[in-house]
Amino acid sequence: MEQYPIEAYTPLLENMLSRLKHVRKSGTGGWNACCPAHHDRHPSLSIRLGKEGRILLKCHTGCTVEQILEAIGLTLADLFPAKSTMSRHNSLRRQTLSLLDLARDKLLPWKYLFNLGVAEETSGGIKVPYHLPDGTPAPRYRIRTALIAKEGSWWNKEEGEIVPYGLERLEEASKAGYLVLVEGETDSWTLWFHKFCALGVPGAEMTRTLKQEYLAGLERLYIMQEPDPAGASFVEHIVSLLSAWQWPGCAYAISLPNAKDPNELHKQDWRAFPAAFQQALDRGRLVWSPPGRAVSEDIPPQDRLPLFTIDKLLAERLPTSHWVVRDLLPEGLLLLGGKPKQGKSWFALSVALAIATGGYVLGTYVAAQGEVLYLALEDTERRLQDRMKQLLTSHPVIPSGIEFALEWPSLDQEGLAQLETYAQTHPQLRAIVIDTWANIAPHPKSGTRSQYEDEYMIVTPLKRLADNHHLSILLIHHLRKSGAQDILDEVTGSSAMVGAADAVLVLKRERGQNRASLFLTGRDITQERYLSLTFDPFTAQWQLDNDTEQ
Repeated sequence: MEQYPIEAYTPLLENMLSRLKHVRKSGTGGWNACCPAHHDRHPSLSIRLGKEGRILLKCHTGCTVEQILEAIGLTLADLFPAKSTMSRHNSLRRQTLSLLDLARDKLLPWKYLFNLGVAEETSGGIKVPYHLPDGTPAPRYRIRTALIAKEGSWWNKEEGEIVPYGLERLEEASKAGYLVLVEGETDSWTLWFHKFCALGVPGAEMTRTLKQEYLAGLERLYIMQEPDPAGASFVEHIVSLLSAWQWPGCAYAISLPNAKDPNELHKQDWRAFPAAFQQALDRGRLVWSPPGRAVSEDIPPQDRLPLFTIDKLLAERLPTSHWVVRDLLPEGLLLLGGKPKQGKSWFALSVALAIATGGYVLGTYVAAQGEVLYLALEDTERRLQDRMKQLLTSHPVIPSGIEFALEWPSLDQEGLAQLETYAQTHPQLRAIVIDTWANIAPHPKSGTRSQYEDEYMIVTPLKRLADNHHLSILLIHHLRKSGAQDILDEVTGSSAMVGAADAVLVLKRERGQNRASLFLTGRDITQERYLSLTFDPFTAQWQLDNDTEQ
């Protein structure tokens, strides 16, 4: 093989050699280094210069050139000298990619990416941290200098193996019973944003980073097949692993009819993404099932109902009920009903302050500290300011964990989507207060459904939002003018509002009086009860009476 003067091609080699470990000159005029495509303890990679300055790579243990380049963030084009005399390595160093640029390109909130640990490096580029299943940082992470990873990204040079992206989320996938395998980080971000369980394989050539223990507890595995030869190879390699492991679950290849990958689908219409991607999962093509296990192709995966016995139910280690305000306000969708001008908003504002400070509600019930979004949709800025000044007279500090909005779109006019985005970008959020429900509720569009069906379909997305993000969403609503034998029948509308709510509170107060009763019932409230309250007009605080429970 013809050799060329090494010194003439130092810029090209600098880019290559700077990404390898334990580089040393060989006796034949080239270099040896540890191969980045496998766990190499002894340098088994040879680097040579060929005709016209092309870099020649050979791993003596069998790794392909594509696998080697993928591991160090390069492509085949990086094996050839550029016509420009400028070093590619130096140009990469001068490239800058901001977190905001990345977020805009992927159509994802920058705060969401930041909360995932994605951050700008002082030396330029974006650091994408990887984690182990226990949540600790993996030794290898990726640096990105381009919006498309293949156009500018590489791994750091620490010791340790490259792992899939998102291992710290496997416990969540195990509980859900399924996992979506995708290529890379962007599609992982997209699916996590929409609450799908996903794991990112760092490139179609890196399926060997998967391990059998990562799939423990899963019943279904979905493999994202992109519309190119690499996408087909991605599925084939994973199926080969499943076969070698004799994995006991079923695997399905999925594709998107009008998009290359999940992020492209997200950018087409992010509001329609959940339904469109779920449809792709439902239409998945079976590519693996364990021998001897009969799986009907006619039954979509989502229609195979999970069945369990009493023994299995009792053996489950299920999470306990979570409270935002212990013994008063659980997580979930909550309904606070009352007639106008009876103190509902004062009560809700005092609850918001207690959560923001980790204080007490009604002077007795302990609130879990966190952030609060308060939609004061019937207030003006002046009235809200006056109310906060009065409430804060009994607080030693002004809490910073509450954000207010005086306007918000209705749920069917991007209001729900904006709440979802807010929850995604505020991981410390514990409660959302909507004052009042009538200002944000969409108008029923169906002329064929009953009022009950319409209202249930309207509030169900809010309940799902609360459940997914472990929040209390408190809807302030009105009571009917006339009373009823059952206090829950006094809530305006059909019984759907009450039926969908996880807890219902009804505040009743005689006009002109400071005494009131608060009725409380709910799924996690073991015994419904009445609380006797007194309103202090000077501090604007509700307090629990001594003779409280009835």
